[in-house]
Amino acid sequence: MNEKIILQCAADFQRANFRCEPEFLRRFAASLLAKRFVILTGLSGSGKTKLAQAFARWISSPAGTAADVFRAGAEIPSDRITYYVHRSDALSVEFWNDRDEAKATKVLLPRGLIEEWAACLESNKLNSDALARQVRELVALSTRYSGQLNSFETHLKAAAFALLAAPKNRSATRCYEIVSVGADWTSNENVVGYPDGLDRSRYQRTTTLDLILRAQAEPGRPFFLILDEMNLSHVERYFADFLSAIESDAAIPLHSDRDAAGNSVPRDGVPGEVHLPANLFVIGTVNVDETTYLFSPKVLDRANVLEFRVSEEELQAYLENPVAVDLAKLDGVGEAHGPGFVAASRQALNLPAEVRQKLAIELGLFFSSLQSVHGEFGFRVAKETAAFVHFHHLLGGGTWEFAAAMDAQIIQKLLPRLHGARSLLEPILISLATLCFAPRDWQRAGEITQLRNREELFDQARRAARLEEDGLDPLARTDDGALRYPPAGAAYPLSFGKLARMLERLRANGFVSFAEA
Repeated sequence: MNEKIILQCAADFQRANFRCEPEFLRRFAASLLAKRFVILTGLSGSGKTKLAQAFARWISSPAGTAADVFRAGAEIPSDRITYYVHRSDALSVEFWNDRDEAKATKVLLPRGLIEEWAACLESNKLNSDALARQVRELVALSTRYSGQLNSFETHLKAAAFALLAAPKNRSATRCYEIVSVGADWTSNENVVGYPDGLDRSRYQRTTTLDLILRAQAEPGRPFFLILDEMNLSHVERYFADFLSAIESDAAIPLHSDRDAAGNSVPRDGVPGEVHLPANLFVIGTVNVDETTYLFSPKVLDRANVLEFRVSEEELQAYLENPVAVDLAKLDGVGEAHGPGFVAASRQALNLPAEVRQKLAIELGLFFSSLQSVHGEFGFRVAKETAAFVHFHHLLGGGTWEFAAAMDAQIIQKLLPRLHGARSLLEPILISLATLCFAPRDWQRAGEITQLRNREELFDQARRAARLEEDGLDPLARTDDGALRYPPAGAAYPLSFGKLARMLERLRANGFVSFAEA
């Protein structure tokens, strides 16, 4: 598992006309790997459900079908070059040797010819060390195609090995479900069903329970439960068991049927209790309006919360080219990454020493500042922040920066818990904004990383919380009306920008929460 999954997914999303920045996609994937419960919040119609659905369809095969190894966008590696499938149909596959059409040489080959080469490799027990010309000579003994087509030997050898490596069979299992939360959900029966009170042989199953059982049966594949509009009802009423099971791996009781010896027996194919499988990822979407409920801090504390916003530039770009999203183009395209995604979610954390030291310093700094205004966090936040940084680093490649991961965790883990009246929240918002804006002076001496201006940052945040210095106000302006603290100049720009917006709304309305209606 590395940055290639993000780059391929972003490119495939673009081909399906779904707009999603690679860094946002990296934050989303790292959040799922760090904790298999992610909340997507933001404006209605901003793409929350679409992102969850697009990623689930991309990384899993369509139910009952085999993913085509020669689907558009697929990469086919050879000994010295990677070929790209530009397009394909039932009869042929078009290969490019460069994604840039201006630089690419295009080759169109029949699928039947590729199958001939694959059969030759298999029957002669040839491995990747076999020379392409050697395979060509063997195929020539019985081929139904012209020698000219067979001359594209490097393309054909690479395509044949890709065909042989592709899984031959697919389960009829559907790997994701979108479940719309109802305003009348008042218990976990809406999630995991219940035993029929009139017929003791029946169990009233739900879409969610069936997905859990399918995920248990295939532990190597990722499964996704997408709970749409989670806050149409009180989350704690219907989702408490789920939250507890995700956190503690405790079983969720379903029924109490026993045999004569007192052992639990299935009812209607449903066991007496169920553990949430480690390959089940839960994604909840949240809209905020007069028909919904706020999430409690104990729910937000157990998830990464990703906020969707739409800028004027993005809206204008869409209006200039309003193409529909074609999710069918994503079906199974990233299926090869599925087993690796599940395996990565179970791996132990392994942060480089410098990153681990920076994270400890930053979390200590934010904890101390929040503690001074009675808003500190617990061990869970620290643990899950470390997990996110680990996976963000894993998916970041050579361009990864600690500041981007830390910025993401401030806005996704620390800020969503904040809501309240001005008298309580204004000192906290200003203190955090001061910390997020101030530049860091990191120093590396041998194996030790230090933040040389730590005490200065903490003192500044503490003074800002006292609301006694106008110069530390995140919304302050210069004499000519410009922002004194522009978000682009902050050490953590995403978090500072969010804090500034929350502070502005707090002063206008006297109350604020993380979610923006």
